[in-house]
Amino acid sequence: MPVSFLTDRDRERLDRFPADIALGDIRTYFMLTPTDLALVRTQRGDPNRLGFALHLCALRYLGFVPDVLASVPESVAGFP
Repeated sequence: MPVSFLTDRDRERLDRFPADIALGDIRTYFMLTPTDLALVRTQRGDPNRLGFALHLCALRYLGFVPDVLASVPESVAGFP
């Protein structure tokens, strides 16, 4: 009999970004370095570059990429 080690709440947490991310965390985990930018620029098309950058930053911040990448908070997506 299979046993699930994640609760429904845990599984939901892995589907998306948290609703609010502190400004300090945005500055620490979502700012792209010059090396990051060079790698992002190798991707074709703006949507691919944005998605790649979000994957990179999500891995740094969360340790995984959420299933719903579009759930990124506006505070992150609009950060200069």
